[in-house]
Amino acid sequence: MISSEKLTSMMTEFDSVPSNRLLTNVISSNAISKLNNVTEKNQTYNPVYNVSVTPHLKVTNQKSSGRCWLFAALNVVRREMCVKYNLSNFEFSQSYLFFWDKLERMNYNLECIIKTKDEDVNSQLVQHLLDDPSCDGGQWDMITNLVNKYGLVPKCVYQESHHSSNSRELNAVLKKKFREYAHNLRESDSPHELKDVYVAEVYKLLCYFLGKPPVKFDWEYVDKDNKYHKIDNQTGLTFYQSHVPFDFNDYVCLVNDPRREHPYHKTYTVKYLGNVLDGNRVKYLNLPIERIKHLTLETLKKNKSVWYGCDVGQFLNRVNCRMDRGHTHYLELLGLSFDLDKETRIRYRDSLMTHAMVITGANTSTTSCLDDGEKVNSWEVENSWSTNGPASGYYSMSDAWYNEYVYEVAIHRDMLNDDERKLLTEDFHKELNPWDPMGSLA
Repeated sequence: MISSEKLTSMMTEFDSVPSNRLLTNVISSNAISKLNNVTEKNQTYNPVYNVSVTPHLKVTNQKSSGRCWLFAALNVVRREMCVKYNLSNFEFSQSYLFFWDKLERMNYNLECIIKTKDEDVNSQLVQHLLDDPSCDGGQWDMITNLVNKYGLVPKCVYQESHHSSNSRELNAVLKKKFREYAHNLRESDSPHELKDVYVAEVYKLLCYFLGKPPVKFDWEYVDKDNKYHKIDNQTGLTFYQSHVPFDFNDYVCLVNDPRREHPYHKTYTVKYLGNVLDGNRVKYLNLPIERIKHLTLETLKKNKSVWYGCDVGQFLNRVNCRMDRGHTHYLELLGLSFDLDKETRIRYRDSLMTHAMVITGANTSTTSCLDDGEKVNSWEVENSWSTNGPASGYYSMSDAWYNEYVYEVAIHRDMLNDDERKLLTEDFHKELNPWDPMGSLA
């Protein structure tokens, strides 16, 4: 217990330091995020990227939703569309994939409930399945599953609704219904027949909240030369297969998991993590961070942007749109140290993937100290939090921050060497528990 003597000692020690009163007044009256700038660094910081993907597009806005993984993936693809069709800007419908993910995710998670109906309801597994079944987040392989089944449509064909941009109420309804469904399925003698009824009800709810997705559509557009074009009589799948210059199946998910029990150059999956029942399982190839950074840079040099997942809230300066421990002074302000390394932060759940964005550029310098003669100083990042900020919604990420807080990237399999590609054809080295930090959703 904390004794009265100990409390008195702590109070006396606190009061004996004059600056503590000032710090109390300052910190208690202000958000830390407004106090953490390193002024001298901010004044001199001017990010310039000598490796930059073109075209440089206007930043999108996911608004009050957790759809970053969808926005980031579609931001990678839309750049290819702009090149192919000579467009100054373009967006795919994020709501379209959002609708189908909600439906497929409900079907997938209800199937998981059926598979575990003999488990005690209080087991860690069942409680995990019940925890957040309708969340907005996802993984790269889950995007691939959706696009393979439903394709893509332009944003003008299926636009934002109130509830796609503000998903809290929709998710609350779906979560409440899921738990009711789960109880009934666990009690039912014919759970699969009952599940079909529930999935149909969810489809109806999604139409109410988001609007019914298009079955057929025409796409009309005007290119940068002011020429009119029309592509008619499309479905989402035919549009993706015939007109989108991007194949999600060519991309693989690389992760950096430094935990000793998860050796590099092995593939991993996560139990009970997915969205489309008959789709691909989530698959990671675990590689050292330096290798992942090298593949990222080489992809940028081919004028291709890179989808990635990170722990965005760590040492984030949202005012100046920067991810860099060196530009914040939590340590000096609070008199604290944060000494855990990346492996330990993962193990103790101090850090995991929380957000997906797109890497679009790099500031590099040449040095004889490195084997490859090239060093990245900072990375340019296309976010999906609106155009606010000094770089109109683009962020800067230091290379040191990349080392510590980036967990996943999606890379074209042709960028890998022969040994790495071979690893992807082998069986999973390990299935991680559903609650493992590497199963977190961006």
